[in-house]
Amino acid sequence: MQTTHEHRFQPQPAGSLTLRQFVESIRRWTPEMRQVAQIALTRSESERQSYLRAFHTRHHERAPQAIDSFVRWAYSDPRLDHVPALMAELERTDIDLAGALEHEADVLVRMRAEGKSPAQRVHDYLMLLGMEGAEPVRAAIAGLLPPGTTDAAVIATIRQMRRRWLELYGDDPFFAEL
Repeated sequence: MQTTHEHRFQPQPAGSLTLRQFVESIRRWTPEMRQVAQIALTRSESERQSYLRAFHTRHHERAPQAIDSFVRWAYSDPRLDHVPALMAELERTDIDLAGALEHEADVLVRMRAEGKSPAQRVHDYLMLLGMEGAEPVRAAIAGLLPPGTTDAAVIATIRQMRRRWLELYGDDPFFAEL
């Protein structure tokens, strides 16, 4: 069944997928797709373009493969740069959220999203990815939480914010124009 997803992979224009759909698409990537994406991420923009030109030239010299459309996407779509953080987020479990202040996370997400366009909300979600490792972000969030909240609870609350963000605003178009 994994090759079915590869075979049906269709590059999507910006804004045609929702944030939730894009995240779920990543969840279904095969190991081969993940490897292609990882290699593409290690290359500069000019290296990606050069590889893509060579790929198109060689494409007619060999039998088409099910993963070809994914390779073309991985080497040409700037949204790929957000994939590592999204993949890390997909690997989170409920244990990573233990001790989160759920109500506070919900309030913070709603406040942050208030008055923003769907594209701005997607951008803010992506900026939250991995931010629990940044001391200034942790300190800022801790300042909004009840006094004495432990560092572990602050980190879990930031992670809960991302989960809640996806629940509330997952239907926002992924990478629509700002």
